[in-house]
Amino acid sequence: MVVVEVNVKRVECTKFSENTQEDTEVTFDVNASMAETDRNPGWLALKFDIGVETQPPVAKLSVGGSAILKGDAEEIQNLITAKEQGSVPPVFMKIYQKVYAIMYLLSGSLTIPYPAPGLLKTTRLYSSPEELAPPVQV
Repeated sequence: MVVVEVNVKRVECTKFSENTQEDTEVTFDVNASMAETDRNPGWLALKFDIGVETQPPVAKLSVGGSAILKGDAEEIQNLITAKEQGSVPPVFMKIYQKVYAIMYLLSGSLTIPYPAPGLLKTTRLYSSPEELAPPVQV
């Protein structure tokens, strides 16, 4: 079993309108990037950035940091490999599950719509800032 440790290093949240409430009807677009920073037998280090924006544009949340995956090399590889062409790798959802509580608390504090725990309308996953991928439906 792979253990995923997440270290949040940056959190940003913006409310674009004072008329926005928690029950404002929106959809969420998610932009994410992940990049491998180090690898050794039994573990892999990643840096990540997850940005959640609402449509219509009433709020924006952004969380960045690092994650360490510890476990068997084959299991780690399965976690970082997308199951289908155009889908996100399972590690993305593991990281999102761990940072969701931060985004939920910020949303409540700013009285903006809460992001969905199971995610979203569209996820864009970038393997590095220079590399762009087409939108992926989750």
